[in-house]
Amino acid sequence: MKKIMSLLLALCLLVTVFSMAGCSGEGAVDENTLQLTYWIAGGADSVYYPTYEDNPCIKYVETLEFNGKKIDFQFLVPVTGAELDNFNTLLATEEYAGIMDMSRSTTSASELYADGIIHDLTPYVEQYMPNYMALLEKFPHLKMYVTNQVDGETKYLQLYGIREKAQANFMGFCYRRDWIAKYGKNPQTGAAFTYGFEEANNGETWHDDIIFPSGNSDPIYISDWEWMFEIFEVAMADLGITDGYCYAPYFKGYMEDGSLYTSFGGGAPMWYRDTDGNAAFGGDSDNMRAYLQCMNAWYENGWIDKQFAEHTGDLAYAIDTEKVHTGKVGLWLGRTGELGAEMDMDDAYTDGIMVCGAKQPINDIYGADAQKGKTPDSMYQMSQLSSALVISDKVAEEDIPTVLTMLDYFYTEEGGALLAFGLNKEQVELIQDEVYPKFNLPNGAYERVVAEDGTVTYVAEPVTYEDSQLGNAMCLNRIATGVFTEAMVISKDSNYHSYAVEAHNHWDFYPNLGYPEKSIMAQFSTEESNAYNKVHANVDTFMSTNVPKFINGSLDIDNDQDWADYSTMLNKYSPEKITKVFQRLYTGS
Repeated sequence: MKKIMSLLLALCLLVTVFSMAGCSGEGAVDENTLQLTYWIAGGADSVYYPTYEDNPCIKYVETLEFNGKKIDFQFLVPVTGAELDNFNTLLATEEYAGIMDMSRSTTSASELYADGIIHDLTPYVEQYMPNYMALLEKFPHLKMYVTNQVDGETKYLQLYGIREKAQANFMGFCYRRDWIAKYGKNPQTGAAFTYGFEEANNGETWHDDIIFPSGNSDPIYISDWEWMFEIFEVAMADLGITDGYCYAPYFKGYMEDGSLYTSFGGGAPMWYRDTDGNAAFGGDSDNMRAYLQCMNAWYENGWIDKQFAEHTGDLAYAIDTEKVHTGKVGLWLGRTGELGAEMDMDDAYTDGIMVCGAKQPINDIYGADAQKGKTPDSMYQMSQLSSALVISDKVAEEDIPTVLTMLDYFYTEEGGALLAFGLNKEQVELIQDEVYPKFNLPNGAYERVVAEDGTVTYVAEPVTYEDSQLGNAMCLNRIATGVFTEAMVISKDSNYHSYAVEAHNHWDFYPNLGYPEKSIMAQFSTEESNAYNKVHANVDTFMSTNVPKFINGSLDIDNDQDWADYSTMLNKYSPEKITKVFQRLYTGS
C-alpha cells in the first residue's frame, strides 16, 4: 500500500509539473497558429465558463488572423488575493507568461528589461502597432508616461490601455443636501428653503432652491463647507444623534493624492507636479500648514470625528461606513452607490435622505494669499491610461510582429468594443458559442448606433450593467490593453442615475494635474525604485504619526517652533532625493 501511495504521489507531482510547463509553453502549434500564454490579474467566476480561454470574446479573437497567423491563447490566472505572490513566484521560478499584466508587479519594467526578462519593443511598435501609435499622436501628453528611459534612451518597454476620455470617477465628496434643505436658511434673505421629491419620468426627482453663502447652488468655497457644518450640527441635535459628526479625514490626516489638501494652494502633501511642471514635495509647505490650520479649527469646533485617527483599517473612500450608512455623518468621501436616495432605510436618520456630490472646495479663509483662491489641481481621478503589459522572452523574437499585430487590433474600434462591452450579434452568430444565449444575450452585449450627424452611441444590453459580474465576464476588460473610444466611455457612463452623473461632473470638475500617475513611477530605475520605497516609507510613517497631532491640538499648528521642529525632523528623511527623481522624469533634468 505504501508503494502504491508513493507511486500515486509521484504521478500527481509529475502531472503538476507538466501542467505548469504546459501553461508557460510558447511558440508555434503549427505553421499557421501561434500559442501564446498571457498572465492576467483576475478572470471570471466559473459560473460563466470554466477558464478564461472559454471567454466567448477570446474564442472570437482566435478566429482572426494577425500577421498571417492565428493565436491560441492560454491564460495564467492567480487565485483571488494571491495575485502579487503569484506574479513574483512565476518570475522567481521562470514560469512566467509570454504577456504579463504589470498591475501586480513589484518590479519595474526597467528592472525586468535589465534582467533580460522582457523585450524592448521600440524597434517594432511603429511598424506593427499603427493604431497604438496614432493614439499617442492624438494625445501627446501621454507619451511621457508610456515610455521608459534606459541609459539615456527612450524605449517602449510596456504597452498601456488608453481611454480617449477618462472614465467618470467612482468616488468624491458627498454631503447631506436634505439636511441643508430642511434645517438651513437662505443666507441672503433668511427664508426657509423649499425642497422635496416629486414624481417625474417614472421616477422620483429631487428639487430645492438652496443657495450657499457664495451665492451658488452648490458648495464652492471652504466658507460654504463651514456654513454646511453649522447646519449639520442643528440637524444632528434635532434628530438626537449624539455620536455623529460633520466630517472625518483619513486616519493619517492627509491623503497622498491631494484630496482636501489641494484646496489650500494646490499640490499634494507628498510628491506632486506643480503648475510650472516641476516636481515638488508638500509635506512641510505653507499649503500644508494652512490645511492643518483649517483641520485644527474644525476639530476644535467639534466638526471632525474625534476618533478619526483610529480608523486605520478603513479605505479612504469608506471611512466609518456604518455611521455614514446609518445617516449620522454630514459630509464624507464616498462612492457612487451612496448618492441620491440610495441610503434611505426609511428610519429616523435616513428617511428622505438626499446625497449629492461636491467639488473640491477652494480655500478662502486660512493661510496667506498664496493659499487662498487657488484652483485645486491634485486629486485622485481615473486616468486615461490603464494597466500596462510587457512581452517576455518566452515569446521568440521572430514572433514579436505577430503578437504586436494582435495587440494592436485592440486599439481599433472593433477591438476596443470587445474590451468595453463584448461581442455584437454578428460575432455571436459567427462563433456559435453557447455562453451568450445561456445568459440571455443571443443578440450580443451591445448595439452600435450611428445618428444622422455621425455620432456613435453604444447601447449596452441592460443585464450587462445591472449585473456587473456578468458584464465583466462577457467582455475582455481583464486583458489590460486596447482602447476605450470616447463614445464607449460616454456610453458606459450614461448608464448611471442622473444624480450620479451630476456628482461625477463635480468630482472631475478640476483636472488632476499634480498627483503622479502610476505609469510615471513605473519608469523608475532599480536604484530609484529602491530609494523611493525607503524614503516613502520613512516620510509616510513620520507624517502619519505627527500630522494627526496638529489636527487634534497635541502639536500647535500656530506655534512656529512646533512647525519648525516638525519640518526639521521630516527633512531628515531626505524627501528631496525623490523630488529629484520625479524632476528627471517630468523635465529630463
